[in-house]
Amino acid sequence: MDEARLDRARRTSVAQTAGVIGIVLLLVGALMFVLTSRQESRALDAGLTEVLAAAEDVDDPPPGQFLARQRPGTAAVEVTRSASPELVRILDGAVGRPPGRYETGAGDDRRVRVLVARRADGSRWAVAADLAPLRRRQGQLAVALLVAELAGLAGALVAAALLARRAVAPLATALTLQRRFVADASHELRTPLTVLHTRAQMLARRARSQPADRLTDQLDQLVADTRALGEVVEDLLVSAAAEHQPLPDIEVDLAEVAREVVASMSAYAREHDVELRVEAAGPARVRGARTALRRALTALVDNAVGHTTDGGHVTVTVTRRDGQVAAAVADDGVGLDPAAADRLFERFAHGTAGAGRRFGLGLALVQHVARAHRGAVEVAGAPGRGATVTLVLPAA
Repeated sequence: MDEARLDRARRTSVAQTAGVIGIVLLLVGALMFVLTSRQESRALDAGLTEVLAAAEDVDDPPPGQFLARQRPGTAAVEVTRSASPELVRILDGAVGRPPGRYETGAGDDRRVRVLVARRADGSRWAVAADLAPLRRRQGQLAVALLVAELAGLAGALVAAALLARRAVAPLATALTLQRRFVADASHELRTPLTVLHTRAQMLARRARSQPADRLTDQLDQLVADTRALGEVVEDLLVSAAAEHQPLPDIEVDLAEVAREVVASMSAYAREHDVELRVEAAGPARVRGARTALRRALTALVDNAVGHTTDGGHVTVTVTRRDGQVAAAVADDGVGLDPAAADRLFERFAHGTAGAGRRFGLGLALVQHVARAHRGAVEVAGAPGRGATVTLVLPAA
């Protein structure tokens, strides 16, 4: 629906822009035609005036023109011999008219322009010019302007399409970002909500058979999970508002974050009959955003648990090595095909085994977090032998 609206808006923009440019070109072309036609008409009048002023007889007028003369004191009218009978009639009547210019028909849809003048010696002169050459030039001018109009309109359509595409492009980008945010939010909120739901079910069952004071630890974990969910929402909103801005540069103990994630996800792992443990000998400090790092480790644990069979194991190991901190999430589940390693971090791709999302949006977000922290993600494994995904970051 949104793409259809954008496409409709683009087409409307193209039509409106091309229409405006076409109207402007039409007005300019019409103006040029009128001005040029008037200039040619005036040039013809000037030529006829010169012919009348310079003529000494009616025998040799310019091509396409015909002269008539009436001497003083006579009624006879001399006309150019090559003139047709119709032109003879027109010129014979023209010498008797007052000086001036007029147009008249000469038969067979022909039009002639007649200019009448009177000289100082009392003689009357008239010259007639066939308007066919003038009309022919005007027709050629109209065709040329029409071709120019069509070419200009085609150029206007191309320019309008390019301008419309550039104008609509930000809207399409905004729509893409909106959908990406919705997809990210849906993915990121699913796991914390599942954990909360599982823990709430466990608390509900235990509340019926255990004293309230023995539920304190579980209630504290529930509060912590709720806080983590709020942090995920806040992190998503910050990412949507400023995706390309640098992350907060604070010191974070990745080992502590790993322990928090394991504690939060333990109930979820038990629900799937998977043993989840963490191994971290000491502090492993990096610099970055705590909520983003927790989001990445949570996604890795979620993938591992989802691809581990009942009775399996998932281990989160945090170590320091060569100025780097590595958080490895290893499972002994269904494993992965090394040939599919290139697709691991593609958005919206899906694996073929397991309940988690070994492929898809989760690992794409992990890679995004790793790159934002100037780190990387390493993948190892084989079909049926489990998999290990390691988040490697520079040590603080």
